[in-house]
Amino acid sequence: MQSINSGKSVGISAKLTLWVGILVVLILAITSAISYFDSRNNTYELLKDTQLKTMQDVDAFFKSYAMSKRNGIQILANELTNRPDMSDEELINLIKVIKKVNDYDLVYVGFDNTGKNYQSDDQILDLSKGYDTKNRPWYKAAKEAKKLIVTEPYKSAASGEVGLTYAAPFYDRNGNFRGVVGGDYDLANFSTNVLTVGKSDNTFTEVLDSEGTILFNDEVAKILTKTELSINIANAIKANPALIDPRNQDTLFTAKDHQGVDYAIMCNSAFNPLFRICTITENKVYTEAVNSILMKQVIVGIIAIIIALILIRFLISRSLSPLAAIQTGLTSFFDFINYKTKNVSTIEVKSNDEFGQISNAINENILATKRGLEQDNQAVKESVQTVSVVESGNLTARITANPRNPQL
Repeated sequence: MQSINSGKSVGISAKLTLWVGILVVLILAITSAISYFDSRNNTYELLKDTQLKTMQDVDAFFKSYAMSKRNGIQILANELTNRPDMSDEELINLIKVIKKVNDYDLVYVGFDNTGKNYQSDDQILDLSKGYDTKNRPWYKAAKEAKKLIVTEPYKSAASGEVGLTYAAPFYDRNGNFRGVVGGDYDLANFSTNVLTVGKSDNTFTEVLDSEGTILFNDEVAKILTKTELSINIANAIKANPALIDPRNQDTLFTAKDHQGVDYAIMCNSAFNPLFRICTITENKVYTEAVNSILMKQVIVGIIAIIIALILIRFLISRSLSPLAAIQTGLTSFFDFINYKTKNVSTIEVKSNDEFGQISNAINENILATKRGLEQDNQAVKESVQTVSVVESGNLTARITANPRNPQL
Protein backbone atom coordinates (compact mmCIF):
# COMPACT_ATOMS: atom_id res chain seq x y z
CA MET A 1 0.00 0.00 0.00
CA GLN A 2 1.14 3.52 -0.80
CA SER A 3 1.12 6.13 1.94
CA ILE A 4 -0.77 9.38 1.47
CA ASN A 5 1.44 12.37 0.68
CA SER A 6 -0.52 15.62 0.90
CA GLY A 7 2.38 17.51 -0.59
CA LYS A 8 1.30 16.39 -4.08
CA SER A 9 -1.98 18.31 -3.80
CA VAL A 10 -0.60 21.59 -2.48
CA GLY A 11 -1.03 23.36 -5.81
CA ILE A 12 -4.73 22.57 -6.15
CA SER A 13 -5.49 23.20 -2.49
CA ALA A 14 -3.66 26.54 -2.64
CA LYS A 15 -5.69 27.60 -5.68
CA LEU A 16 -8.96 26.50 -4.10
CA THR A 17 -8.00 28.23 -0.86
CA LEU A 18 -7.26 31.41 -2.81
CA TRP A 19 -10.59 31.40 -4.63
CA VAL A 20 -12.58 30.47 -1.56
CA GLY A 21 -10.63 33.06 0.42
CA ILE A 22 -11.54 35.73 -2.11
CA LEU A 23 -15.19 34.77 -1.82
CA VAL A 24 -14.98 34.82 1.98
CA VAL A 25 -13.34 38.26 1.92
CA LEU A 26 -16.04 39.59 -0.41
CA ILE A 27 -18.82 38.16 1.72
CA LEU A 28 -17.30 39.47 4.95
CA ALA A 29 -16.62 42.85 3.33
CA ILE A 30 -20.23 43.14 2.19
CA THR A 31 -21.68 42.02 5.52
CA SER A 32 -19.25 44.24 7.44
CA ALA A 33 -20.14 47.23 5.26
CA ILE A 34 -23.85 46.65 5.85
CA SER A 35 -23.24 46.19 9.57
CA TYR A 36 -21.04 49.30 9.66
CA PHE A 37 -23.62 51.52 8.00
CA ASP A 38 -26.35 50.15 10.26
CA SER A 39 -24.18 50.70 13.32
CA ARG A 40 -23.23 54.18 12.13
CA ASN A 41 -26.85 55.14 11.64
CA ASN A 42 -27.84 53.62 14.98
CA THR A 43 -24.98 55.38 16.76
CA TYR A 44 -25.79 58.67 15.06
CA GLU A 45 -29.46 58.38 16.04
CA LEU A 46 -28.55 57.40 19.60
CA LEU A 47 -26.21 60.35 20.03
CA LYS A 48 -28.74 62.67 18.42
CA ASP A 49 -31.49 61.38 20.71
CA THR A 50 -29.20 61.90 23.70
CA GLN A 51 -28.46 65.45 22.61
CA LEU A 52 -32.17 66.10 22.00
CA LYS A 53 -33.03 64.72 25.45
CA THR A 54 -30.38 66.96 26.99
CA MET A 55 -31.79 70.00 25.22
CA GLN A 56 -35.34 69.14 26.24
CA ASP A 57 -34.29 68.61 29.86
CA VAL A 58 -32.51 71.95 29.94
CA ASP A 59 -35.46 73.61 28.21
CA ALA A 60 -37.92 72.16 30.72
CA PHE A 61 -35.72 73.12 33.67
CA PHE A 62 -35.12 76.56 32.17
CA LYS A 63 -38.85 77.18 31.77
CA SER A 64 -39.63 75.87 35.25
CA TYR A 65 -36.87 77.94 36.81
CA ALA A 66 -37.82 81.09 34.91
CA MET A 67 -41.49 80.59 35.71
CA SER A 68 -40.75 80.32 39.42
CA LYS A 69 -38.93 83.67 39.23
CA ARG A 70 -41.80 85.21 37.30
CA ASN A 71 -44.37 83.85 39.73
CA GLY A 72 -42.57 85.32 42.73
CA ILE A 73 -42.73 88.83 41.28
CA GLN A 74 -46.31 88.40 40.09
CA ILE A 75 -47.39 87.21 43.54
CA LEU A 76 -45.83 90.32 45.08
CA ALA A 77 -47.60 92.57 42.54
CA ASN A 78 -50.95 90.86 43.22
CA GLU A 79 -50.47 91.19 46.97
CA LEU A 80 -49.83 94.94 46.68
CA THR A 81 -52.90 95.30 44.46
CA ASN A 82 -55.04 93.50 47.05
CA ARG A 83 -53.54 95.34 50.02
CA PRO A 84 -53.15 99.01 49.07
CA ASP A 85 -52.97 100.15 52.71
CA MET A 86 -49.88 98.11 53.64
CA SER A 87 -47.51 99.87 56.03
CA ASP A 88 -43.83 100.48 55.19
CA GLU A 89 -42.76 97.88 57.75
CA GLU A 90 -45.16 95.27 56.33
CA LEU A 91 -43.96 96.07 52.82
CA ILE A 92 -40.27 95.65 53.73
CA ASN A 93 -40.98 92.36 55.50
CA LEU A 94 -43.00 91.10 52.53
CA ILE A 95 -40.34 91.84 49.95
CA LYS A 96 -37.72 90.18 52.20
CA VAL A 97 -39.83 87.03 52.30
CA ILE A 98 -40.28 87.10 48.51
CA LYS A 99 -36.51 87.53 48.07
CA LYS A 100 -35.66 84.63 50.34
CA VAL A 101 -38.30 82.22 49.05
CA ASN A 102 -37.48 82.81 45.39
CA ASP A 103 -33.74 83.32 45.83
CA TYR A 104 -33.60 86.75 44.20
CA ASP A 105 -30.54 88.90 44.69
CA LEU A 106 -32.67 91.95 45.36
CA VAL A 107 -36.42 92.67 45.45
CA TYR A 108 -37.87 96.18 45.39
CA VAL A 109 -41.12 98.12 45.00
CA GLY A 110 -41.32 101.52 43.28
CA PHE A 111 -44.34 103.76 43.91
CA ASP A 112 -45.58 106.12 41.25
CA ASN A 113 -47.04 108.76 43.57
CA THR A 114 -44.00 109.21 45.82
CA GLY A 115 -41.19 108.00 43.57
CA LYS A 116 -39.87 105.96 46.48
CA ASN A 117 -38.22 102.59 45.95
CA TYR A 118 -38.42 100.11 48.86
CA GLN A 119 -35.73 97.43 48.72
CA SER A 120 -35.22 94.08 50.43
CA ASP A 121 -31.85 95.30 51.77
CA ASP A 122 -33.79 97.81 53.94
CA GLN A 123 -32.93 100.78 51.74
CA ILE A 124 -35.59 103.27 50.69
CA LEU A 125 -34.42 105.29 47.68
CA ASP A 126 -35.91 108.38 46.06
CA LEU A 127 -34.90 111.57 44.27
CA SER A 128 -33.48 112.99 47.47
CA LYS A 129 -30.90 110.19 47.37
CA GLY A 130 -30.25 110.57 43.66
CA TYR A 131 -32.45 107.68 42.61
CA ASP A 132 -35.19 108.38 40.06
CA THR A 133 -37.47 105.37 40.39
CA LYS A 134 -39.92 106.34 37.66
CA ASN A 135 -37.22 106.67 35.02
CA ARG A 136 -35.57 103.30 35.62
CA PRO A 137 -35.73 101.07 32.50
CA TRP A 138 -37.43 98.21 34.34
CA TYR A 139 -40.04 100.57 35.79
CA LYS A 140 -40.91 102.20 32.48
CA ALA A 141 -40.98 98.87 30.59
CA ALA A 142 -43.38 97.21 33.06
CA LYS A 143 -45.60 100.30 33.26
CA GLU A 144 -45.84 100.51 29.48
CA ALA A 145 -46.37 96.76 28.97
CA LYS A 146 -49.02 96.60 31.74
CA LYS A 147 -47.85 93.08 32.51
CA LEU A 148 -44.85 91.21 33.83
CA ILE A 149 -41.70 91.76 31.80
CA VAL A 150 -38.21 90.29 31.83
CA THR A 151 -35.35 92.57 30.86
CA GLU A 152 -32.50 91.52 28.63
CA PRO A 153 -29.40 90.45 30.55
CA TYR A 154 -27.24 93.39 31.62
CA LYS A 155 -24.06 94.06 33.54
CA SER A 156 -24.51 96.06 36.72
CA ALA A 157 -22.53 99.28 36.70
CA ALA A 158 -22.18 99.12 40.49
CA SER A 159 -21.23 95.47 41.09
CA GLY A 160 -20.11 94.37 37.63
CA GLU A 161 -22.29 91.28 37.95
CA VAL A 162 -24.43 90.11 35.05
CA GLY A 163 -28.12 89.75 35.79
CA LEU A 164 -31.64 90.32 34.60
CA THR A 165 -34.73 91.87 36.14
CA TYR A 166 -38.27 90.59 36.50
CA ALA A 167 -40.77 93.43 36.88
CA ALA A 168 -44.57 93.68 37.06
CA PRO A 169 -46.97 96.62 37.55
CA PHE A 170 -49.49 96.75 40.38
CA TYR A 171 -52.70 98.75 40.69
CA ASP A 172 -55.27 99.87 43.22
CA ARG A 173 -58.67 98.22 43.51
CA ASN A 174 -60.07 100.57 40.88
CA GLY A 175 -57.43 99.59 38.36
CA ASN A 176 -55.37 102.74 38.70
CA PHE A 177 -51.62 102.33 38.26
CA ARG A 178 -49.71 102.54 41.57
CA GLY A 179 -46.20 101.35 40.78
CA VAL A 180 -43.92 98.49 39.79
CA VAL A 181 -42.37 95.60 41.71
CA GLY A 182 -39.07 94.14 40.57
CA GLY A 183 -36.58 91.42 41.34
CA ASP A 184 -32.95 91.08 40.25
CA TYR A 185 -31.37 87.72 39.65
CA ASP A 186 -27.72 86.93 39.01
CA LEU A 187 -27.22 85.16 35.67
CA ALA A 188 -24.21 83.33 37.06
CA ASN A 189 -26.48 81.57 39.55
CA PHE A 190 -29.13 81.03 36.90
CA SER A 191 -26.60 79.50 34.52
CA THR A 192 -25.06 77.32 37.22
CA ASN A 193 -28.41 76.06 38.45
CA VAL A 194 -29.94 75.43 35.02
CA LEU A 195 -27.20 74.75 32.48
CA THR A 196 -25.33 72.17 34.55
CA VAL A 197 -28.22 69.85 33.69
CA GLY A 198 -26.98 69.83 30.09
CA LYS A 199 -23.25 69.61 30.72
CA SER A 200 -21.14 66.50 30.18
CA ASP A 201 -17.61 65.66 29.07
CA ASN A 202 -18.47 66.32 25.43
CA THR A 203 -21.63 68.44 25.54
CA PHE A 204 -22.51 71.81 27.00
CA THR A 205 -25.52 74.08 26.80
CA GLU A 206 -25.75 77.81 26.39
CA VAL A 207 -28.51 80.30 25.72
CA LEU A 208 -28.02 82.81 22.90
CA ASP A 209 -29.92 85.73 21.51
CA SER A 210 -30.66 86.15 17.81
CA GLU A 211 -27.31 87.89 17.21
CA GLY A 212 -25.18 85.26 18.91
CA THR A 213 -24.68 87.05 22.23
CA ILE A 214 -24.25 84.50 25.00
CA LEU A 215 -26.93 85.19 27.60
CA PHE A 216 -26.49 82.12 29.78
CA ASN A 217 -23.34 80.06 30.16
CA ASP A 218 -21.88 78.22 33.13
CA GLU A 219 -18.65 80.13 32.43
CA VAL A 220 -19.59 83.55 33.79
CA ALA A 221 -16.86 85.32 31.80
CA LYS A 222 -18.61 84.39 28.55
CA ILE A 223 -21.98 85.89 29.50
CA LEU A 224 -22.89 88.93 27.36
CA THR A 225 -20.03 88.19 24.98
CA LYS A 226 -19.91 86.68 21.52
CA THR A 227 -17.68 83.90 20.25
CA GLU A 228 -16.99 82.72 16.73
CA LEU A 229 -19.06 79.66 17.51
CA SER A 230 -22.05 81.56 18.91
CA ILE A 231 -22.02 83.95 15.93
CA ASN A 232 -21.93 81.04 13.49
CA ILE A 233 -24.82 79.38 15.31
CA ALA A 234 -26.87 82.58 15.13
CA ASN A 235 -26.06 83.02 11.43
CA ALA A 236 -27.07 79.43 10.68
CA ILE A 237 -30.44 79.98 12.38
CA LYS A 238 -30.93 83.25 10.50
CA ALA A 239 -30.22 81.50 7.21
CA ASN A 240 -32.55 78.64 8.09
CA PRO A 241 -35.18 79.48 10.75
CA ALA A 242 -36.45 75.88 10.52
CA LEU A 243 -33.49 74.93 12.71
CA ILE A 244 -35.47 76.15 15.74
CA ASP A 245 -38.87 74.98 14.51
CA PRO A 246 -40.55 73.49 17.63
CA ARG A 247 -42.18 70.87 15.39
CA ASN A 248 -38.73 69.53 14.43
CA GLN A 249 -36.72 69.77 17.61
CA ASP A 250 -34.29 67.02 16.60
CA THR A 251 -32.83 69.03 13.71
CA LEU A 252 -29.05 68.85 13.90
CA PHE A 253 -26.66 71.26 12.20
CA THR A 254 -22.96 72.06 12.41
CA ALA A 255 -20.95 75.18 13.14
CA LYS A 256 -17.26 75.95 13.64
CA ASP A 257 -15.48 77.74 16.45
CA HIS A 258 -12.49 80.08 16.12
CA GLN A 259 -10.14 77.11 15.80
CA GLY A 260 -12.12 75.54 12.98
CA VAL A 261 -13.41 72.74 15.20
CA ASP A 262 -16.77 71.38 14.06
CA TYR A 263 -19.64 71.16 16.54
CA ALA A 264 -22.97 69.40 16.24
CA ILE A 265 -25.66 71.87 17.31
CA MET A 266 -29.28 71.43 18.32
CA CYS A 267 -31.30 74.53 19.26
CA ASN A 268 -34.79 75.32 20.43
CA SER A 269 -36.64 78.57 21.03
CA ALA A 270 -37.10 79.16 24.76
CA PHE A 271 -39.97 80.39 26.91
CA ASN A 272 -38.60 83.87 26.34
CA PRO A 273 -38.70 84.57 22.56
CA LEU A 274 -35.35 86.38 22.82
CA PHE A 275 -33.57 83.20 23.84
CA ARG A 276 -32.33 80.16 21.93
CA ILE A 277 -31.37 77.17 24.04
CA CYS A 278 -28.61 75.26 22.26
CA THR A 279 -26.89 72.02 23.17
CA ILE A 280 -23.43 71.86 21.65
CA THR A 281 -21.40 68.70 21.11
CA GLU A 282 -18.04 68.35 19.42
CA ASN A 283 -18.65 66.72 16.06
CA LYS A 284 -15.81 64.29 16.74
CA VAL A 285 -18.03 62.58 19.32
CA TYR A 286 -20.17 61.40 16.41
CA THR A 287 -17.27 60.62 14.08
CA GLU A 288 -15.10 58.98 16.73
CA ALA A 289 -17.94 56.71 17.80
CA VAL A 290 -18.52 55.66 14.19
CA ASN A 291 -14.79 55.28 13.49
CA SER A 292 -14.43 53.17 16.61
CA ILE A 293 -17.15 50.85 15.32
CA LEU A 294 -15.45 50.69 11.92
CA MET A 295 -12.06 49.91 13.45
CA LYS A 296 -13.52 47.15 15.61
CA GLN A 297 -15.29 45.65 12.62
CA VAL A 298 -12.11 45.79 10.51
CA ILE A 299 -10.09 44.07 13.24
CA VAL A 300 -12.77 41.44 13.83
CA GLY A 301 -13.11 40.97 10.05
CA ILE A 302 -9.37 40.47 9.55
CA ILE A 303 -9.19 37.97 12.40
CA ALA A 304 -12.25 36.15 11.06
CA ILE A 305 -10.76 36.03 7.55
CA ILE A 306 -7.43 34.66 8.83
CA ILE A 307 -9.16 31.99 10.90
CA ALA A 308 -11.50 31.16 8.02
CA LEU A 309 -8.61 30.84 5.54
CA ILE A 310 -6.66 28.59 7.90
CA LEU A 311 -9.69 26.35 8.38
CA ILE A 312 -10.49 26.39 4.66
CA ARG A 313 -6.90 25.51 3.75
CA PHE A 314 -6.90 22.67 6.27
CA LEU A 315 -10.25 21.30 5.10
CA ILE A 316 -9.36 21.58 1.40
CA SER A 317 -5.96 19.95 1.93
CA ARG A 318 -7.60 17.19 3.92
CA SER A 319 -10.32 16.72 1.31
CA LEU A 320 -7.84 16.64 -1.59
CA SER A 321 -5.30 14.43 0.16
CA PRO A 322 -6.54 11.28 -1.70
CA LEU A 323 -5.20 12.84 -4.90
CA ALA A 324 -1.67 12.32 -3.61
CA ALA A 325 -2.32 8.60 -3.01
CA ILE A 326 -3.93 8.27 -6.44
CA GLN A 327 -0.98 10.00 -8.09
CA THR A 328 1.54 7.82 -6.24
CA GLY A 329 -0.41 4.67 -7.09
CA LEU A 330 -0.60 5.56 -10.78
CA THR A 331 3.12 6.36 -10.90
CA SER A 332 3.89 2.99 -9.33
CA PHE A 333 1.56 1.26 -11.77
CA PHE A 334 3.17 2.86 -14.82
CA ASP A 335 6.62 1.96 -13.49
CA PHE A 336 5.39 -1.61 -13.21
CA ILE A 337 3.99 -1.90 -16.73
CA ASN A 338 7.15 -0.26 -18.07
CA TYR A 339 9.20 -2.89 -16.24
CA LYS A 340 10.86 -0.35 -13.97
CA THR A 341 9.66 -2.26 -10.94
CA LYS A 342 8.62 -5.84 -10.39
CA ASN A 343 5.76 -5.11 -8.05
CA VAL A 344 2.84 -2.70 -7.92
CA SER A 345 0.68 -1.57 -5.01
CA THR A 346 -2.96 -0.62 -5.03
CA ILE A 347 -4.19 2.83 -4.05
CA GLU A 348 -5.51 2.99 -0.52
CA VAL A 349 -8.24 5.61 -0.19
CA LYS A 350 -10.78 4.68 2.44
CA SER A 351 -13.38 7.34 1.71
CA ASN A 352 -16.75 6.67 0.11
CA ASP A 353 -16.74 9.79 -2.03
CA GLU A 354 -15.73 10.24 -5.65
CA PHE A 355 -12.05 9.80 -4.77
CA GLY A 356 -12.85 6.44 -3.20
CA GLN A 357 -14.81 5.35 -6.27
CA ILE A 358 -12.00 6.44 -8.60
CA SER A 359 -9.45 4.61 -6.46
CA ASN A 360 -11.49 1.41 -6.47
CA ALA A 361 -11.84 1.53 -10.27
CA ILE A 362 -8.12 2.15 -10.70
CA ASN A 363 -7.26 -0.62 -8.23
CA GLU A 364 -9.42 -3.10 -10.16
CA ASN A 365 -7.59 -2.23 -13.36
CA ILE A 366 -4.20 -2.37 -11.65
CA LEU A 367 -4.90 -5.85 -10.31
CA ALA A 368 -6.33 -7.01 -13.65
CA THR A 369 -3.33 -5.67 -15.53
CA LYS A 370 -0.95 -7.22 -13.02
CA ARG A 371 -2.63 -10.62 -13.40
CA GLY A 372 -2.57 -10.28 -17.20
CA LEU A 373 1.12 -9.43 -17.24
CA GLU A 374 1.88 -12.31 -14.91
CA GLN A 375 -0.18 -14.61 -17.16
CA ASP A 376 1.68 -13.39 -20.24
CA ASN A 377 5.02 -13.83 -18.50
CA GLN A 378 4.07 -17.38 -17.60
CA ALA A 379 3.09 -18.09 -21.23
CA VAL A 380 6.35 -16.66 -22.52
CA LYS A 381 8.33 -18.63 -19.98
CA GLU A 382 6.54 -21.87 -20.91
CA SER A 383 7.05 -21.13 -24.61
CA VAL A 384 10.78 -20.82 -24.10
CA GLN A 385 10.85 -24.09 -22.19
CA THR A 386 8.82 -25.84 -24.91
CA VAL A 387 11.18 -24.59 -27.62
CA SER A 388 14.09 -26.04 -25.67
CA VAL A 389 12.31 -29.40 -25.42
CA VAL A 390 11.53 -29.41 -29.17
CA GLU A 391 15.12 -28.56 -29.96
CA SER A 392 16.18 -31.59 -27.95
CA GLY A 393 14.09 -33.78 -30.32
CA ASN A 394 10.79 -34.09 -28.45
CA LEU A 395 8.35 -32.98 -31.06
CA THR A 396 5.34 -33.88 -28.91
CA ALA A 397 5.92 -30.97 -26.51
CA ARG A 398 3.04 -28.49 -26.26
CA ILE A 399 2.46 -25.01 -24.75
CA THR A 400 -0.34 -25.31 -22.22
CA ALA A 401 -0.25 -21.74 -20.77
CA ASN A 402 -2.95 -19.35 -21.96
CA PRO A 403 -1.60 -15.78 -22.37
CA ARG A 404 -3.90 -12.82 -21.88
CA ASN A 405 -2.34 -10.77 -24.64
CA PRO A 406 -4.09 -11.80 -27.90
CA GLN A 407 -0.87 -11.25 -29.81
CA LEU A 408 0.76 -14.00 -27.82
